[in-house]
Amino acid sequence: MIEKTATPVHSVTRNIISESAQMQAVFRYVKRVAPTKATVLITGETGVGKEIVAQAIHNSSPRRNAPLKIINCSAIPPELIQSELFGHERGAFTTAVRQHRGLFEQAHRGTLFLDEVGEIPLVAQPNFLRVLERQEISRVGGEAAIKVDVRVIAATNVNLKTAVNEKKFREDLYYRLNLFRIQIPPLRHRRSDIGPLAVSFLSQLSTEHHKAINNITPEAIHYLQNINWYGNARELRNVIETAVILTEKAELKKEDVKMVVEMLNEHDENSDMDSAELSDTRRVEAETSKEFNGNSPIILENDKNRLWELVQTGTMSEITSHIALMRYQTESAHCSKQDIAKGLKISVPTLDKYCALAEENIEENNKES
Repeated sequence: MIEKTATPVHSVTRNIISESAQMQAVFRYVKRVAPTKATVLITGETGVGKEIVAQAIHNSSPRRNAPLKIINCSAIPPELIQSELFGHERGAFTTAVRQHRGLFEQAHRGTLFLDEVGEIPLVAQPNFLRVLERQEISRVGGEAAIKVDVRVIAATNVNLKTAVNEKKFREDLYYRLNLFRIQIPPLRHRRSDIGPLAVSFLSQLSTEHHKAINNITPEAIHYLQNINWYGNARELRNVIETAVILTEKAELKKEDVKMVVEMLNEHDENSDMDSAELSDTRRVEAETSKEFNGNSPIILENDKNRLWELVQTGTMSEITSHIALMRYQTESAHCSKQDIAKGLKISVPTLDKYCALAEENIEENNKES
């Protein structure tokens, strides 16, 4: 069982290292929802920091002096999940030699964070829904209803709506969980956070491994910023930790982190096409004042970042205006789609994906309105 109690600290952003606009938006959501009793669903890829955000919500809430219990639902065998969550009475099953208080009871007046909530088996989901709706549980093998006062924060790296359509997740439970949603963007879409995270990890890990490493060079940071971190902050931390262990110098240099990245990067035979399409996105610095095909100005890196921010948090009019501008530039007599992509320092397929993603955002907003 993966379960632990967090130490409460009253601060929204404590332990969250970030400079990006995307994460500042996440902080605003945390600040708004923390004082309430609302159930929160945190979504995002593995390694983006969902647990840290959950801790920030708890630490900034009126429940901060009560327990925060954390459980990874994917790590619990299906036959034991109800016992872990709701508890059991003595004799409820063969190995139940004593009464056990489940995590909902242990988190009374506090917060329960369920990571990988989509892994809760269907048989346990009705009881989970009952807690969310009535704030009461029954232990396995027991009949009495036990009142609990628990705020639930759930997280997933899968699409729960798809799981509902595939009959793997209850629709009523999905809508009960999806009350207030926080989407954490992947690290490769907030590259300004890579440097501060690398410095923070270096400070932590050099102390942890008793190494006198007090610096990471700008060249090393620049190299790290040019990599797509599909393992997100967790992958970045692994690279820094391995580099700290291996180096014998007082600072990490580009060659140190590059060697580790190449050492840890396993080749996926099925990813060649995607890698080729997305390789251009590994650039983070834009050139200044260049021209393509005579008169067309270069599109700066800020334009690419702006497009991503609008896809995540922009209004319909902002997204539409940005797409219209890109289309105008693409259709200009002196600027091809290749020029636009080159200016953005991304590939043409990636440019198309950005536009398609933005248009999907517009369609979803239209449906909601």
